[in-house]
Amino acid sequence: MFCPKCGTACLPEHKFCKACGAVLGAGSGDPVTIPASGVPEVQTAASVPLAYGNVPPSSMPPPGVAGMYPSVGQPVYYVAAPAAQTHHMQQLNLLESLRGRIRSLASTDSLEGFSLGQMFSDVFKRRGADAVEDYILCGTLKTTPPIELVETGWPKPWLFFRLLAALVIAYVVMTFLFMRTDNPNMVPGMMFLGAFAIPLATLTLFFELNTPRNVSIQVVGKLFLAGAVVSLGVAVLTYTVSIFDLYASEAGIVEEVAKLLAVVLVMRSVRYKYILNGLLFGATVGAGFAAFETTGYALNTALVPGLLQGIIQAGSTSQQAMTAAMHQGVVFMLQTLRLRGIESPLGHVAWTALSAGAFWRVKRDKPFSPAMLMDVGFLKAFAIPVSMHAIWDAPAALQLPFDGNQIITGLITWYVVFGLVQQGLRQVKEEQKSHLQSALANVEATMQPPPGTVAV
Repeated sequence: MFCPKCGTACLPEHKFCKACGAVLGAGSGDPVTIPASGVPEVQTAASVPLAYGNVPPSSMPPPGVAGMYPSVGQPVYYVAAPAAQTHHMQQLNLLESLRGRIRSLASTDSLEGFSLGQMFSDVFKRRGADAVEDYILCGTLKTTPPIELVETGWPKPWLFFRLLAALVIAYVVMTFLFMRTDNPNMVPGMMFLGAFAIPLATLTLFFELNTPRNVSIQVVGKLFLAGAVVSLGVAVLTYTVSIFDLYASEAGIVEEVAKLLAVVLVMRSVRYKYILNGLLFGATVGAGFAAFETTGYALNTALVPGLLQGIIQAGSTSQQAMTAAMHQGVVFMLQTLRLRGIESPLGHVAWTALSAGAFWRVKRDKPFSPAMLMDVGFLKAFAIPVSMHAIWDAPAALQLPFDGNQIITGLITWYVVFGLVQQGLRQVKEEQKSHLQSALANVEATMQPPPGTVAV
């Protein structure tokens, strides 16, 4: 039988069309008519003058009651769709509509062949120390692979997880030692490990997603420090202007512009022409910004208030009271570090990666020009991290429960990031094709006899 709405072939026992979800005749096959020739003729949806989906509701009999298609004369049973099925279809349509709007704004395509399970399938594969060193050594003139050897399928990163595990273990050990001894020498180590662990691991993930492997660890380290200083400096100076100091939602504009400006100022070489390079550069600056900002929050909004509260509660300045106050302050600090560390991959790192990736989609191998910042495609994509940042920092009255704002904005941001990764992989594949065609043309040119010679 065929769907009367879209014409898709369906099995007789189906109640709903597998393509459009329209209700089919219950238990009946396709309408069959007997022409004058006596040969049965199957009547498909294309031959029905009025589709089922266009039947006015007033002319439809109650569910389960036999009726007729208007102007067709074919008997049919109207079967009401279950409420749960209708609600599920509405949710799917809403989700697909949202994805389409996001892709349109970011100028990306739907993900093809993407699977998180396949992508991270090599995380727990055993590798020796030599394999790790060879994996890290890349990006120089001698260690950058030829374009024809670059993988263009979805990468399978694994190094980021090893770095994350090592940093988290070090953080847990230092925290345990402090809790047992209250030794203040452990505090700086806990603060920096807690602030840097997850941002650095996420940065390593983007380092592995850069399949051309044309960016070295030295370049990443330079950009991490310089980009963090420049972006934090620009943001702090901008906040001294009163208009930006009044509204927390302005952080979405101030900080995203500051981080993108840091990427553009530090990475001006035309050598790095791939969209995947831009994603890595943005993630590097975002990771530095997030890590150093977290240390500031840990100190100013957790450790110092905790110390003061501990002193007030103790009501004394004795050594024992001061030790208890320090312990209370560190507990506050650890809470801030854990929260901001867990949320960091959903925020600054992904936001700046998206911004820089969209900008490199315009820049490519051309020198920087201010006109690039006015590109419509870039501005539309740049509006995503700015708006996601503003929603993240929305007032308490607009915050969803269970960190809903952070989770939703993070998922949207990473969906666009993976769309840019797909575009970057396609860019590499197109360059491989162009390189191969050029090589074939050179071979054909060398095989052709010189002009004026006669073939024997």
